[in-house]
Amino acid sequence: MGPTRMSRHNPRLLRAVSLYLRALHYLAMAGVATLVVVAAMQVFFRYVVGESLFWSEELMRSLMVWIAFLSAGIAYSRGEMLGMRFVVDGLRPSLTAKIDMAGRVLIVLFLLVVAWYGWLFTLRTSEQEAVSLEISLGWLHAAIPVGCLLLAVHVAFADLFRSALPKEETSHSL
Repeated sequence: MGPTRMSRHNPRLLRAVSLYLRALHYLAMAGVATLVVVAAMQVFFRYVVGESLFWSEELMRSLMVWIAFLSAGIAYSRGEMLGMRFVVDGLRPSLTAKIDMAGRVLIVLFLLVVAWYGWLFTLRTSEQEAVSLEISLGWLHAAIPVGCLLLAVHVAFADLFRSALPKEETSHSL
């Protein structure tokens, strides 16, 4: 039997990455649970009590954005991102590896550009306040640079993140 997937990386590093992935996963699950509770409360208050929770829609929209940006890296590491692999997979393995590496470099560069402009946008809107939540829009818009940087790390170190996931969570190739 050959070496395991995890034998190429430092065990401490793998544990740290695994802990990070688990924390991100639980953070996203907590966000979804909060979303469900707030949505149920909004329905209850609107149709049973006859009053609307004025802050619920803005909170749910912000939660969805943060959840999407924080979860994108996990989805990438699990191989759950949509890809058009039929042409690349038909090529020689050495050429496929080079194309995959070039694709990852381009993706990381794109994400860094979006993170930079997202950061500038966050700074520009940090003095403004969300209408119903009454918090700085900077906190809401920070999902863009934070999520893009996290996804860039997942793309750049795809092999490490894939190695830190349980085998059943990496069924698709990256």
